[in-house]
Amino acid sequence: MGSSPNFGKNCKKFGIQSTNHFKIIIMKKLLLMGIVLLGVFMKVQAQNSPLKEYLGKYTFAEGSPVTEVTLTIEDTVLISTSAVGAFPLEKKGVDTFYLAAYDALVVFKRNSSNVVESVGINVQGMELIGKKSASSSALKQDDFYNQIWADKLY
Repeated sequence: MGSSPNFGKNCKKFGIQSTNHFKIIIMKKLLLMGIVLLGVFMKVQAQNSPLKEYLGKYTFAEGSPVTEVTLTIEDTVLISTSAVGAFPLEKKGVDTFYLAAYDALVVFKRNSSNVVESVGINVQGMELIGKKSASSSALKQDDFYNQIWADKLY
């Protein structure tokens, strides 16, 4: 059931490369396709992450030590980025996280529709309250990619 012994000679005679070369090309294409599918799978995982509902920009009151915080996801970790730097948030419970860099408890608050609307950061005896902005650039970016995929698939 293998190839005939003259196949390699016939390939050279007609200027066609050997079957081993074709096998290598197919293996490279399969490897590339596997890497692409892995990337797509990881992107879908991030989009379906339970942390997604926390993403966005939170604005704090004037005079607050922090005026703005943006939350993003890197791998599977929620990252808080502000003027003072970027720090990971460690999940402790439902809507509760720990900001180790400042020994702070971070608690998200929801409205009557169960949508995250604000964040409270309890640090050094103070509570900083940040309101979530109506539109999040992180969500807009996800919507952009979702639209691209929808256009390509349909």
